[in-house]
Amino acid sequence: GFTIQAVEHARDITRRKRAEEELGRYKLIVSAVPDPMSFIDSNYTYRTVNDAYTEIFKRTREEIIGHPVAEMFGTEIFEKKIKGHLDHCLTGEEVHYLDWLDFPDGKRRCMHISYYPFFENDECVSGVVVNARDTTDLELAEEALRASEERFRHAFENASIGMCLVDTEGRFVKVNNQMCEIFGYSQEELETMTVNDITHPDYLDVSPRFIQQSSSGEISHAEFEKQYYHKKGHIVWGQVTSSLVQDDSGTPRYFISHVNDITERKSLETQLQSSQAFSDKIINSITDNLIVVDPRTHAIVQANDAFHSRVGLEPSNAVGMRCHEIMLDRPTPCADYGIRCPMEETVRTKGPAMSDKLYPNAAGEERLLEVATYPLLDSQGEISSIIRLERDVTEKREMEKALAFRSKELQKTQHQLETLFDISRQVSAIESLPEVVHFVQEIGQEIFPESEMFFFLLDGEKQRFLELEECNFSTVEPLLRGIQELEQSGLISDFVQYVQNVKEMHIMSSEYSNDNPAFLSLLAKSYPSWFGLPISTPHQCIGYFLLGSKISQEHSREDLHFFHNLFNQIAGDIHHLVRHDTEINLLRQEVTERTSHGEIIGQSDEMQKIYELIDLVSGSDATVLIAGENGTGKELVAQAIHRESHRGSGPFIVANCSAYSPALLESELFGHEKGAFTGAIKRKKGRIERAKGGTLLRDEIGDIAPATQVLLLRFLQDHCFERVGGEQTLEADVRVLAAS
Repeated sequence: GFTIQAVEHARDITRRKRAEEELGRYKLIVSAVPDPMSFIDSNYTYRTVNDAYTEIFKRTREEIIGHPVAEMFGTEIFEKKIKGHLDHCLTGEEVHYLDWLDFPDGKRRCMHISYYPFFENDECVSGVVVNARDTTDLELAEEALRASEERFRHAFENASIGMCLVDTEGRFVKVNNQMCEIFGYSQEELETMTVNDITHPDYLDVSPRFIQQSSSGEISHAEFEKQYYHKKGHIVWGQVTSSLVQDDSGTPRYFISHVNDITERKSLETQLQSSQAFSDKIINSITDNLIVVDPRTHAIVQANDAFHSRVGLEPSNAVGMRCHEIMLDRPTPCADYGIRCPMEETVRTKGPAMSDKLYPNAAGEERLLEVATYPLLDSQGEISSIIRLERDVTEKREMEKALAFRSKELQKTQHQLETLFDISRQVSAIESLPEVVHFVQEIGQEIFPESEMFFFLLDGEKQRFLELEECNFSTVEPLLRGIQELEQSGLISDFVQYVQNVKEMHIMSSEYSNDNPAFLSLLAKSYPSWFGLPISTPHQCIGYFLLGSKISQEHSREDLHFFHNLFNQIAGDIHHLVRHDTEINLLRQEVTERTSHGEIIGQSDEMQKIYELIDLVSGSDATVLIAGENGTGKELVAQAIHRESHRGSGPFIVANCSAYSPALLESELFGHEKGAFTGAIKRKKGRIERAKGGTLLRDEIGDIAPATQVLLLRFLQDHCFERVGGEQTLEADVRVLAAS
């Protein structure tokens, strides 16, 4: 006898479904973007993030969305580094900067962070789109795992998400501060309640079911979303991650749960269902070039502003065009021209593909782009669209090449240093100059075949170049030829003077030098390529090395530096050997010369002593008495002393004191004025005055009258005298030798 009536209500949800499908498509695109992205509202709270964001921060969407940014990074970092940028962006201005950030995985990354204002209805800024791109591969060591109970307790109490321990009956055992913040209860209040005391009626079976399944061993971990009641009565959405903790025997002890407040995220998801413009804004905030391509037709379905800028088109003009037409200006796909295409590889493998390719930018400049393609699969697992990302890596690849080249050069330098050390060791063991020259010549021929080397080494007195006659022909021949050309052109003295005055090591070459000295240009004129450098010890330059190549070949800076370092190593050894050879030659000459000394001839021991005395006294201006019998050669000894002294180029005057009367001797030595005595018809210079700048020999000084001796003693004392009959005091720089 009962009548049953059914009432049917119908609502048109077509528009909503389409919006949901469109949202799903944009969310899929954004999720596939590899760079972390987030949307933050004007209250500094997360409204949405993509998969890359959750991955890099090691948190689920529910643990992030709806939470304040300060909760994610900490209040201090938020206030110092983030809030100011958000406030600036909320005024409608974009913000871009680089910063080193520490991430939960323990890595420290340099991130390029971009803040873009999100305009609601093109009028006011309702939030900020944040895009972060990893700009470095440098990784820092992972943080040490928290290993002590005290550290766990500290982390539990100060966690930025809700954490709690729940017993197997569903009662709260321990809750942290964030749990109290989320639900509005104090810690003491929550720890007297069960989970279902704050659970929405529609979700009362969720927690008991998980407890039952985990206690029976079916599962040990679960993630779910559910609604709770806040102490003030409003609904709180929570994302819960719960795990069972067992004792050593496997008996369930308690559950540890993470609760993230996702109320705001849930609200934002509802708002995003009708916000296609918001998705476009997110995609356009990506700094890399991004397009979505239909793999069946190669038509561009969507493209961001960065891509349009790269190809020189206005925004949205690329949509509908085929990718090969717009990027390569070709009517058919890349495969028809044998060009490798990452998109074709993605279609074939249904997986990501990556390659470097050259493309012109809007200005026509070739740029190297790192192209990555990612498939978007439909519900049947087939590719519905392909996301193509382009990143300009031109400078990065050039830097990698430069680093590789530098590494190679450093290896070469290391080898050269090892070679220099070995060369220095070998040269130190060589005891003759020709052997050292020959050794360096072999090294030069090994590095630069078809070349000639000149070793211009100053002799011991640094007045001329050694002819190295004891060296082999390949060394002597070009050296003598070069010296002859310099002598004929009158440039040999300039060359010697240049080497004597060199203060700094300066390498000259056909590649790197323009203003070369005339003597160097003369020597190098017949060589297509050449280089030269001084051979110097730390205190002086001892020679010059010139290498001329008979064929045109490059002398790199590294090779020039090698020879520079080579001669720095061995210059001291060369200088030592030159001095050694000079001393030997001097000894040989001394043995030869000791049979005579000027016009004096004799080899006896007594004569050797006389030669030594001549050498000894000739080096000073001291007055010397030469004693000996008549005819023994006292004047020859005096001439030898004069000739060997620094006065050798001056006059040598002899005054025979026994040949004049006392009156005449004074006039002969000092000179006289006109009218000084009878017969003095004009002024006459004495022998002292005529010997100025030279040497005066007074022979037979024992016959000098005492009065004259007084005048001579005065002259010897201060080199001053007066002519006979004169009043003017004269001065003469004369060395006096005496014989008796």
